[in-house]
Amino acid sequence: MPPPPPAIAETAAAPAFTAPRHLILFIGALVAIGPLSLDAYLPAMAGMAEAFGVGIVQLNNTISIYLVGYGLGQFFGGAFSDQIGRKRIGLIGLAIFTLASIAIAFAHTVDQVQWLRFVQAIGGGFSTVICMAIVRDVYPVKEIGRRMAMVTLIMLASPIVAPTIGAFLLHYGWPAIFLFKACYSFALLLYYLAFIPETRPGRWRSLSVASTLRQCGQVLTLELEGGQRPILYAVTMALGASVFMTFLTNSSFVYIEYFGVGEQSFPLYFGVSIIGMIALNFFSMKTLTEHKAARYFRRGLHLQLFGVIGLLVVVLLGPWSIWFVVACIGAVVGSFGLTGPAGSAEYMRNFDTLAGSAASLYTTLMFSMGAILGLVSGVFFDGTLRPMVFVMITASVAANLLARRLRPRR
Repeated sequence: MPPPPPAIAETAAAPAFTAPRHLILFIGALVAIGPLSLDAYLPAMAGMAEAFGVGIVQLNNTISIYLVGYGLGQFFGGAFSDQIGRKRIGLIGLAIFTLASIAIAFAHTVDQVQWLRFVQAIGGGFSTVICMAIVRDVYPVKEIGRRMAMVTLIMLASPIVAPTIGAFLLHYGWPAIFLFKACYSFALLLYYLAFIPETRPGRWRSLSVASTLRQCGQVLTLELEGGQRPILYAVTMALGASVFMTFLTNSSFVYIEYFGVGEQSFPLYFGVSIIGMIALNFFSMKTLTEHKAARYFRRGLHLQLFGVIGLLVVVLLGPWSIWFVVACIGAVVGSFGLTGPAGSAEYMRNFDTLAGSAASLYTTLMFSMGAILGLVSGVFFDGTLRPMVFVMITASVAANLLARRLRPRR
């Protein structure tokens, strides 16, 4: 089979670029905008619903709407960064996110919050989609898996810390949570502007939506030796990620309303679920190699399915101890410590100059599926865990079945 075209060919070594020692730390902080945007206001959702005079489902929908906007921002942001440079896209995204966060703090209706969350999400998508592409720009192919594990390990502090910050700021009213998000993103904007160099230079006149679609088409149609398409990894990872996002959409209902956990205690139950992901991500960072990636990816998906089956048992036999549910969610979330770095390594190693487009397609699929499944669980909401769990197990089974079609790389 002839070698892939130059736009997609794999490179054996990192580009001629000296990475600042703090680059991975900055990338981790930048990626953390995603979970920070979703997790920090989870303890406040019940209170926000009461303040706006609406049901909890309408506040849950602000998460699904955010995921839609985030996916769109990632889709165009990644491809645009291939054309005009990573740094320009990152700075634009941080600016949009900052302004939208301030506007949400002064919103008067839930409809305003929903629309502004969509705008905020586009900025968040722009600013975070470049992270995976920057790693691909700077580091050798054989290091991508471990570097992504390091980024994820740094980022994982956010799902633990964010609800705690949100619960604390709730004493000053829910708008304080969004003002905190604005300060965080603005600080990153200033740091990026002053200390982080461009990793892939581009020109404004290169910006083209037609080129964006063409680049994404190249990613979608790339076929490796033996007929395997890397995009299958992206679809499988997206299905797996949407399982957790479905829980995330419903987490405030699960813990605060269904199990009666107080808003101040919510971060404890939510944070415990993240411990497994931190442990497995640390394991990936230390042991993951390019030859182990496919095996780690499949084992992560099996672990996720095991956790969702545990939740199904709760639905069928009745609500057991809340800690059993927390343990099952821990398995679902913890699986990302294996599937995230391993899947990213197997997927991104196939792209060089199209790293931004490849990253954008993956993240667009992930957040779009997460948004759709979250909305589906809301449509069938009946005051129990059934809609959430049935949606989660459907996505997990589909991810595991699709993974069987992915052949390990020789």
